[in-house]
Parts: sequence; C-alpha cells; structure tokens
Amino acid sequence: MGILKALGETVMKKIVMAVVVALLAACAGVPVSTDYSQEFDFSGVSTYAWLLPAKHADPEIDNDLVRQRVVDAVDAQFTAKGLKQVADVSQASVLVSYQLGQEDKIAIDNFGSWYTHYGYYPCYHCGYRPGFGYFGRSHFYDDDIWVRNYKESTLMIDVIDPASKKLLWRGMTKRVIPSLKTPEERRLYVLETVSAILAKFPPGSAVAR
Repeated sequence: MGILKALGETVMKKIVMAVVVALLAACAGVPVSTDYSQEFDFSGVSTYAWLLPAKHADPEIDNDLVRQRVVDAVDAQFTAKGLKQVADVSQASVLVSYQLGQEDKIAIDNFGSWYTHYGYYPCYHCGYRPGFGYFGRSHFYDDDIWVRNYKESTLMIDVIDPASKKLLWRGMTKRVIPSLKTPEERRLYVLETVSAILAKFPPGSAVAR
C-alpha cells in the first residue's frame, strides 16, 4: 500500500507540474502592459481585500458567472504569491478591483491574387468551419480581399491604496476572444488571462510573507 501511495503522489505531482507548465506556456503568448507607482513600497504588501466594481452595462461582458471566474482566478494567483485575503478593508495592505471591456473589430486581409492560382483560400483563421470561425463571420468581397469580424476583450486588474483610494498598480491585456463553448473553457480562458497579468505583480520585488 505504501508503494501504491507513493506512486500515486508521484503521478499527481507530475500532473500538477504539467498543468503549471502548460499554463505558463499559454500565458507567455498573452500581451500584458503594466503601470505602477514608483513611490509605493510593494514589498510590504501581505494582505488584500476586494473592491468589486459596478457591473458592466452589457451582461454579455460582465455577469455573475464572469465575475466569479475573475475573482477566483485573482484569489488563486494572490494566494500563490503569499497574499492573504481579508474581509476587513482596514486590515488590507491593498485593495484589488478589475474592469472588463469588449469591442467589435473588423480585419481586412488582402491576400493578392496568388491563392486563386492554387484553387484554395488561405483560411487558417477560420477555425473549424470556412467563413465562420473563432473570429466571427467572414466575407470574401472579391478574389483578393477577406473581411472578418471579431471581438476583442480587455481586462484590467487594479491594485489600490486603501487609505487614499489612489491607483498603485494596473495590469492590462487585450485579446481576441476565441470560440468558448463550455463553462470549463471560459474558466480556463479567464484563468490564463488573469495569470498572465498578475505574473507581473508585484513590480520588481517580492511580497511580504
């Protein structure tokens, strides 16, 4: 039984490591920008409390399910960094909030006439079905130009001074929204995005333990 237990623990550790490596690899492809106060000492941050924003007017962008995924992902990342969540704002080193946005975009690709000679469309953007893929509906206006509609999401995570309510740190990313068909796919997408942003927090120093 001892051998089986040890074997099971080894397998579990390998699975966890594989998940971590996969998540880090995915985060590496997420574009993130940050800004922060150079006057604030982030090494003293040990606790945090939530300052949840008002929900976005569009329920497709922000709703109870989306909010819970963002909160869970942030909590997981802060816990991994050694930060402790507190309910009493007066006991928090910092407050954390977030903002969500979504924008409709149009991309125009001019492939030239080369592909017509080979008899196929260069539809590597189309996902699983020609003309209607992860980026939304596409239209060929002539042999050379392909117009496609897609949605771009924005997620900002803010770290705020509890006393002054001034912004101390902000991490932001803009991403093309892929085809997310299941709750688990949506959870992993949010986790990947939040992990990429908070990989850059705190700036240049370790949090207090």
